[in-house]
Amino acid sequence: MTGRGQGLAVILLALVLLFAVPPRGAQSHPHVWIDAHATLHFDAGKLTALDVVWVFDDFFSSMMIEDFAAKDGKSFTRQGHADLESQVMLPMAEFGFFTHVSADGTLLKIEKIRNFKASIEKGRVVFAFRALLPRAIDPRATALSVGLYDESYYVELLLDEWDPFRLAGEAVPACAIDMTEDMSRPLYYGAFFPRVATLSCTGS
Repeated sequence: MTGRGQGLAVILLALVLLFAVPPRGAQSHPHVWIDAHATLHFDAGKLTALDVVWVFDDFFSSMMIEDFAAKDGKSFTRQGHADLESQVMLPMAEFGFFTHVSADGTLLKIEKIRNFKASIEKGRVVFAFRALLPRAIDPRATALSVGLYDESYYVELLLDEWDPFRLAGEAVPACAIDMTEDMSRPLYYGAFFPRVATLSCTGS
């Protein structure tokens, strides 16, 4: 196996360990850290997608750069970018891409993304993608909350401190965003609770 192949195997093994093994004791603490924020995208006043940005921690970034980047380590090759999408990003559909949307208390499973882009900024790998909702949601008529988190807590998503959720698109409603802990969805045996954005929206 080539060095590239060995590195790829390490990454895939890491993903298996992160996402497939049930939490047990000390193994349950996060193994990957991601700085995250999202822009809620509206069409005709209804929420249809989230434009999500992940910035991986230095260690996991270095693994991906070693295996998928060009020789200068500053950008991904075309093939490397395609491999990241097919082998690292798309399999995360099983976990809803760590993107959680609740409408009137019912979780909407995120199963599809588009516009995936991987880049390298100051030595850290950045993933950007559009997470598509299974149906459009009118936040003026629906209790809506949005969160970015890994339910297994193998990966910790650290929300932007000042502006974790933004609004954009067509006929965006006037919305107040309240950041709270979702006490109904405990993480790591109830040791933590995900921070979610609850929207209160009126007219456009």
